[in-house]
Amino acid sequence: MANGGVIACTKAKLTTGTMLATGVFAALGGVALSTSDAQAQELCSRYVVARGDTLGKIADRAQVPGGYRALYRANRDVLYSPHMMEVGQVLTIPCPEGARAPASAETAVVQIATPAAAEPEPELSADEPIVFLTGSGFAPFTDEGLPEGGAITQMVKRALELADPDREFKVIFVNDWGAHLGDLLPTAAFDMGFPWSLPDCDKVELLSPANARRCTDFAHSDPLYQEGVSYYTLAGSPYVGATTPEELYGATICRPDGWFSFDLEGRGLTEPNVSLLWPGNQLDCWSKMQAGEVDVITYDTQVAKEDMRELGLDGQIAELSDLKGATTMHVFVPKNDPASVAYLETLNEGLAELRLSGEWFSIVREQVQATVMN
Repeated sequence: MANGGVIACTKAKLTTGTMLATGVFAALGGVALSTSDAQAQELCSRYVVARGDTLGKIADRAQVPGGYRALYRANRDVLYSPHMMEVGQVLTIPCPEGARAPASAETAVVQIATPAAAEPEPELSADEPIVFLTGSGFAPFTDEGLPEGGAITQMVKRALELADPDREFKVIFVNDWGAHLGDLLPTAAFDMGFPWSLPDCDKVELLSPANARRCTDFAHSDPLYQEGVSYYTLAGSPYVGATTPEELYGATICRPDGWFSFDLEGRGLTEPNVSLLWPGNQLDCWSKMQAGEVDVITYDTQVAKEDMRELGLDGQIAELSDLKGATTMHVFVPKNDPASVAYLETLNEGLAELRLSGEWFSIVREQVQATVMN
C-alpha cells in the first residue's frame, strides 16, 4: 500500500524530488536548512525552500503573524497552492503590520536569490480550493490507475460537485500511507484525507494511542463505504476452521502496513497472544504465507479477493468465515482545522444525495468491474 512517497495530482503531475506537497518531510531523501541558515532569514526577508520544509514550519520559524495562510497570501505569485511548493523557490517572509524590512534581510536576499518584489496580494477567498489527500494501491477504492482514481475518490468528487458545484478542489495521491494521519493531515498540509476506517469510538479506552487518535484528533464524514475484513489461511493449515479469536493465539498474523489494527486490539490478537507482521504491501503477506512465514492474513475482503485472483491462489486459501468483521470508511479532517471540519457538512450533503439518487451504487459497480478488467 505504501510506495515510497510518489506524489501525483488530478490537475497537475508533480515531479518527485522537485515538487513537494507541504508536509512530506525529509523521508524523500532531502535535508532541511541548518539552524544558522534559518536564522539568517528572519522577518521581512526571503527564504529558500528546502526538502522537508512546510509552509507551517517556515511560518512558525519566521514568526509570521497569521501563520502559514498569511505566508501563502504573501507568495501567491509563486505558489501553486498553499499545499505545494518547489524546492529552491524563494518565498517572501512578510513583515508584521507597520514594520520595515531590516538591512540584514536585503543582504540575505543577495546571498540567496534576487527575485523581483512581489505585488501586494488580495486576501484569500473563502472559495480557496479544497485539497484532498489519498493514495494508490487500494483498488477498487483508491488507485491512480483506475477511472476517476477509484470508487471512493469518485464518490468524494461527485459529493462535492453535487453539494457545491462552484467549489474547486484537488485530489493528491501520496503513496506513503503511514504519513497521512501521522504528519500530513495534522500539520494542515492537506484539508481532508480518505479513505480511513473508523474504530468504535465508544470504546476508545481499549485502543492503542495511535488508533485512539482516529477518535480524539480527527472529525469524520458520514460513511462512504462499509468494508468487510476477512481472515485467510492456507488450505490444510491447523488454523482452518477457527471460529474464535482465541483459536488463533500462537499464530503469526500478517496485515499490510497502513491498514488499521483497532479490530485486532479489540479481539486480543496482539502481542504476546500472536505475532504480528506489517509489510509495506499486501502482496508481501501472500508471499510470506506461501514461504511458511505467516499463518493467517487479514485485511479488506474485497481487496484480498482481487489479490488472490491476480496471484492465482484459487483453491489454495481457506477463509475463516466466522471471524469476518466489518468497518466503515470515511473522510478524515483534523479537529484543530475549523474550516475543514465545517466543510464536512457540505460533503455529507453530497454523499446523501449520491445514495438517494442511486449514483453511489453505480459508482461501486462500475469501479469493481474496472478493477476486475485491469
